[in-house]
Amino acid sequence: MSVHSKYTSALNYRTLISIIISFIATWLSYKYDFRFNLDLTLISVAVVFPLVFTLGSAFQRRDKSLEHLSRTKAALATIYYSFTQARDMPEKTKDEIYEGIKKIKISLITFLSSKSNDRTDLNKNIGNIKAMVEEHKESLGRGLSLRVYRYMRDVLMGIENTISIKFHRTPQSIRAYCELFIYVFPFYYAPTLMYNIETGGGEIISSSGEIFSTVADGAYHPFVVYGLNVIISFILISLFNVQEQIEDPFDNEGLDDVMLDMYKLDYWNKSIKNL
Repeated sequence: MSVHSKYTSALNYRTLISIIISFIATWLSYKYDFRFNLDLTLISVAVVFPLVFTLGSAFQRRDKSLEHLSRTKAALATIYYSFTQARDMPEKTKDEIYEGIKKIKISLITFLSSKSNDRTDLNKNIGNIKAMVEEHKESLGRGLSLRVYRYMRDVLMGIENTISIKFHRTPQSIRAYCELFIYVFPFYYAPTLMYNIETGGGEIISSSGEIFSTVADGAYHPFVVYGLNVIISFILISLFNVQEQIEDPFDNEGLDDVMLDMYKLDYWNKSIKNL
């Protein structure tokens, strides 16, 4: 991952739209001399709070997916180790079980990283392991069979949890609401910013009752308002883009997506298989 991509990954068409809207909102405020003094804490209620909520929820889902994938991998490894304890089982059969277990993980990774909803291959590979357990019950013995079934339960729970994370996202209505108000925000922020900068946040009342601004006329440049409006909008839409990228932590479209290749079972070698 390059340094350049770290800072540009959150840029997309929404960023361009947000910047254009910010320029238009500021230009209209100057053209029609439209300014007012509103409490900017409303921004936290309308934009920041739902943005932080969805961003936090998305990262929690990502962390949960890491936990479920790790448990699934560990359970599959334990299932194979259980088969290696069967002394009466031929080595050829153990090799077949080893390959069958690897296929479960590979088919799960393939399914999670694809756009397809077809679980046929994954279900088939899981069924093959169950069939092998049934076929070699006598070689495994009662104790090992029960252990394999217990860890198969952990495998199935991990698989179903990761699939649920893939297809069930954070609330779409909140994300749509948040995106809408990020686009509307510059029309609210520009007039308020103009008023606050021009008044300097305070006024002086003379003995005759006249009100004077604490900032002299022409003390600031209009580009200050343009710049601040664009910067704030850019920050908000960039955070929204980060949240969108980790909505599906398995699609490999974001920098913080799950590295599925790390969860393959190809770290096993002959020395481990011969334990």
